[in-house]
Amino acid sequence: MEKEENKKYYYSKVSNGYEKCNECNGENIIEDRKRGDIICKNCGLVLQAHLIDTSSEWRGFSETQKNEDPSRIGTPINPLLDSRLGTIMSRGLKGSNNLNERLIRTQNQSSMQKVDRFLLGSFKKIHSILEKTFLSKNIKEKSEELFKIYFDHLTLKSDGSREKFSLRKSETKSTIAAVIFLVCRNESIPRSFKEISDITRVSKKEIGGRVRAIERSLRGVKINKNRNTNDFIKRFCNRLGLPATSSILAEKIALLVREKDGLYGRNYISVAAASIYVISQTSNVNKELSLGDIAVVSGTSEITIRAAYKAMFPYRQQIMDYLIQKKLEY
Repeated sequence: MEKEENKKYYYSKVSNGYEKCNECNGENIIEDRKRGDIICKNCGLVLQAHLIDTSSEWRGFSETQKNEDPSRIGTPINPLLDSRLGTIMSRGLKGSNNLNERLIRTQNQSSMQKVDRFLLGSFKKIHSILEKTFLSKNIKEKSEELFKIYFDHLTLKSDGSREKFSLRKSETKSTIAAVIFLVCRNESIPRSFKEISDITRVSKKEIGGRVRAIERSLRGVKINKNRNTNDFIKRFCNRLGLPATSSILAEKIALLVREKDGLYGRNYISVAAASIYVISQTSNVNKELSLGDIAVVSGTSEITIRAAYKAMFPYRQQIMDYLIQKKLEY
């Protein structure tokens, strides 16, 4: 039998019209809300069956709310939406129900509904993209928040009304890609333009342009611009199947040379890729790596990596001394 506490939700004492049981005169009368029956708990007699509950269907959706202050049943509250979406009407077969089609048209005339529908669709796209990258829920929430802030910047007037209720399809895609790029960078787990381009199907040029537009527009929003080679080397080495020691050495080499003449100001991803190439050429790596393999993983062309590698050449003695020192330590 189920424990008494597990039944608490389904059973409650009743007294209206049933002070005593007709069979055993017991006063322990309860209502089984799950079945809709009124039962004597002493003898099990069903005094009335299949009752219809005419009370309101109250339910709490917030994690902190629970049963203390329930809200009317409906969709979960989303603070990023201008209003809570209520009933969404099904279109059904075209022409099968004229009244239904008129109701849908009337509902869609609400500007607030249009904005919420666009935002919900955009949030679903963000969720779908981030599922492929195995990024945390925190990245999803912050991406949605930044998207909403930028959307408001583009559409809201000073009087609170909106110039438009949605963005063009291409503009929406590039904005989603840009906010994911910026949020990943802000949360110290940056992704390259190539990585974001691969998962969003938006060109690197479009993403870069939209990132710059967001940075110019949202001056009041904190956007971190600090990036370094260490943010990428560990992930690239892992994807190349290199051991942890190779990753550590590549990080140290990048740190050693990135401030040198010819490398200062160079793209951090190309310096990271060139450092990995140095390790693949000078250390006892079991796996043979070509420049092409590193280019594919880093999303950088072989020409760019080779240029960074050549810029490291004047400092080859410092690099070799460092590697020999670390080899002796190991």
